[in-house]
Amino acid sequence: MKTLEREFNCSYPTEEVRILLNLLIVEDELTTREGLHNMIDWGALGIQVCGQASNGLEALTMINAGSVDLLLSDIRMPIMDGLQLLTEIHNKQLDIPSVLLTGYSDFEYAQRALRLGALDYILKPCPPREIASVFEQVVLKVLNKRQNEHDWNGLQYQLNENNSIVKSQTLLEWLHQPKRANENRSEQARRLGISISDQHAIVIAIQPDGKPLQELNYNRTDLQLIQFATTNIVQETLEQCLRQPVEVIKDQNGIAAICSGTYELLIEKLTDGLSQLQRNLERYLKITVSIGISRSKTSLDQLAEAYKEANTALQLRFYRGLSGIYFYTEAEAIQLELPSAQVETERVKLEPMIIDHLRSGLYAEALNLTEQWLDFFHAEHAQTRTEINLQTISLMARLMQLGKEQELAVSGWSDNLIEMADQVQRVETLEDLSGLVYKSIQQFVELRNPHKTPRRKVQQAVEMIAQDYNSAALSLAGVAKELFVSSTYLSTLFKQELGINFLDYVHQYRIEKAKAHLQAGTHKIQTIAREVGYFDEAHFTRTFKKWTGLSPSQYKKEALDPVKSPT
Repeated sequence: MKTLEREFNCSYPTEEVRILLNLLIVEDELTTREGLHNMIDWGALGIQVCGQASNGLEALTMINAGSVDLLLSDIRMPIMDGLQLLTEIHNKQLDIPSVLLTGYSDFEYAQRALRLGALDYILKPCPPREIASVFEQVVLKVLNKRQNEHDWNGLQYQLNENNSIVKSQTLLEWLHQPKRANENRSEQARRLGISISDQHAIVIAIQPDGKPLQELNYNRTDLQLIQFATTNIVQETLEQCLRQPVEVIKDQNGIAAICSGTYELLIEKLTDGLSQLQRNLERYLKITVSIGISRSKTSLDQLAEAYKEANTALQLRFYRGLSGIYFYTEAEAIQLELPSAQVETERVKLEPMIIDHLRSGLYAEALNLTEQWLDFFHAEHAQTRTEINLQTISLMARLMQLGKEQELAVSGWSDNLIEMADQVQRVETLEDLSGLVYKSIQQFVELRNPHKTPRRKVQQAVEMIAQDYNSAALSLAGVAKELFVSSTYLSTLFKQELGINFLDYVHQYRIEKAKAHLQAGTHKIQTIAREVGYFDEAHFTRTFKKWTGLSPSQYKKEALDPVKSPT
């Protein structure tokens, strides 16, 4: 049945009536058939004749081919008569409104036709005006029926949409609020069509890395599309991998997913599914996410507890980095490992020692102590995130006081330090927090002694790489030792000043040297690998392809091709 794509003006007749419905005429007498086609202004009724047939079997073939909306058929015909044709249409459950032509002697057949679903019948002989009048009413009935179906479908859609909103709001409430005394969540889940089982519930907290989507420069429409796409990808990926229904809810800056099962039965599928989810989100939306997973709870009554566990597990990304998959069992074990009093005392002593070394101009020593101070936080169990933030701000406050003491409150340094202290609450990982601490000390050193600026340290490191790039002994630790700074600090400086970490810079430098050798075409690839610092040819080949997109042999071939030369 064709859909309503164009308007139909039901006031008859009018020149503005548009063709909507396709009519098939079935009559065994050629003269009568042609007369039905030509003597009635079907277009004025919004009808076009799409075909003619001489018997029911021929008509049925045309109906099966599609595009028949209305039927005008004689009752008495050879091979397959009109009643047999209606019976086939009825058995196939085709919605084709029909009008039959019949003689006075066939009145009983006409009654049977009405029982088979015919809308009307016309007694022969009949003038064209009478046929037109009957079909005018048929068209009105068809259009009214279609309009009612359209309205009903719209109502059903609205009801489904409203139910979806209520379901999401209910699940969101369950994630944040414990079960009320008189609340029957199993019954509510059944009435709302919540697809997951009411037993063995697991909650998954999914949060984008970097800034929340709301803080990015998307307009409202784009943001809604991204959130909608993210939710769909989460649901489709997890349902496919877990092979069970999953409920997905948007919450604040992230997404919560709820599934059913126990760790013993679900852990492997869950890990694989969440890894696939991360790949899909990065592939299709260019976003990375970190994920926290709760323990399995006995029922939906414990969703709030499960959601709290999932978010607690998600906090592990602060210690271990972004884009991870973290289970609450790990977070729980970490909370049980409290630092000893001796370890805590050693950490507390370091903070004033760092400031004293900076006051005395012992910058390398201060940086080494800073690295030790940060190592206490990297132990995961040593401090909570809140405690780490407070201690970092405390160190920055001491540093600001030292700057005032030495009259370094110039060039907006104090304002910069205050701004960095504000960022402490917002950084996502301990690595980012370490970068802030090093940067605050870096700015102090630059103002106190321009000749010992960290930028000079980076320049010295770059010069050492240029000198020793072909040595297997070249390493971050070795260069840091030569420059009297910590490895972590030098790595942070590289990232801040050059936008690339130390190891990647070394690889890029070596690959550029290797490209020059390959373009010269005078050495074997194995020899070139050793000359630029790679003593494992396979490692050299993998690294070269990573940075150039070509294997060394492909690059060499193109370099020696006079028509095509690589850059």
